[in-house]
Amino acid sequence: MTQRGWLITHKNCLDGATAAIVGEQSGLTPIFIEPDRVLDGLAMIADDAPIYLADVSLKPEHYQGVSSRIAKLLDHHQSALPLSHYPNVLIDLSKSGSHLFYTFAVDQGWLRPTPEWERLVYTVERYDLWKPAHEPGQNLNRLFHTLGYDWYRERFAAGWNPYQSHEQALLADLIFREKQYMREQLKRSVKIWSPLPMVAIALSEEGATNELAHRLLAEGAALVVFIKPDGRLSARSDVRVDAAKLMEDVFSGGGHARAAGGRLDLPGPYDQETARAVLERIANYLRLNSERLSK
Repeated sequence: MTQRGWLITHKNCLDGATAAIVGEQSGLTPIFIEPDRVLDGLAMIADDAPIYLADVSLKPEHYQGVSSRIAKLLDHHQSALPLSHYPNVLIDLSKSGSHLFYTFAVDQGWLRPTPEWERLVYTVERYDLWKPAHEPGQNLNRLFHTLGYDWYRERFAAGWNPYQSHEQALLADLIFREKQYMREQLKRSVKIWSPLPMVAIALSEEGATNELAHRLLAEGAALVVFIKPDGRLSARSDVRVDAAKLMEDVFSGGGHARAAGGRLDLPGPYDQETARAVLERIANYLRLNSERLSK
């Protein structure tokens, strides 16, 4: 296979992993990074081979200094919109990162489109954007986070592949354990009600945060913030809060209007007092920026 260069994409993310599989099948070597660590990924590349970015981007002030190294950037996060005017950048909020990169690879003639690839990409996209009928992607995400990227690459290197019996049994067990995880994390939750109902949880371990967030949003929360053990933040919101602007302005992050991430500038370990302090910091910011953060 022709070695066409490098692909920097989202670490520990089903969408990023799918972009990586497409990239590997297209002759690219993937590098996985957290979305706010793209410069670290670039620093790992010493040669002058083309570099592609999928499902991640940079702040405009950083992009200007490295744009000559990047052959193409494809992202779908709201915080990437300021880069849209660059000729080698495509930002499309309506699609997943892996969908954008799959379309790009097909257009380049690197990958032949098949029904199996289409099914995999659209399954991942419906889950990543939490669209109706996202449950197949939700199940795939459960297996991906348990079995890892090497399993995912082996099983779906040519697109969608039916589950084997032992994978189906594992999935049933994961759903059972997920319910236990959610009960345990809810015990650690902290809530405040002004200026909006908000919930923060300092997680004891990473797990089914999407499912937990959507449960809390369905129960009336305007914003849900998870503090991960390594200090990363994950936020989910309803239409009352623009999570991307909030995370970008307060926690050096970004993302989508309804789903975004950042990083806590405090050392761990984190507990309920940390969660309360995060909520109070957000509450103060919302009071000062209520019109700007509603969308």
